[in-house]
Amino acid sequence: MSTTETHAEHTLDEHTHGAECGHESVQHDDHVDYVHDGHRHAPHGDHYDEH
Repeated sequence: MSTTETHAEHTLDEHTHGAECGHESVQHDDHVDYVHDGHRHAPHGDHYDEH
C-alpha cells in the first residue's frame, strides 16, 4: 500500500493550527497533524500537507 501526500489549499496565513485552534491533534511520527474537514493537515513550510 502506498500513501500520497498533497499540498493543502490552506496556507499558514489563512489558519494556524495549534493547541487552541479547535481542531483535533494527532501525533504522526515526528510532527503533529490536525484533523480538518475530514482529513489531516501537517504543517510544512508556508502551507499544510494533507495526509
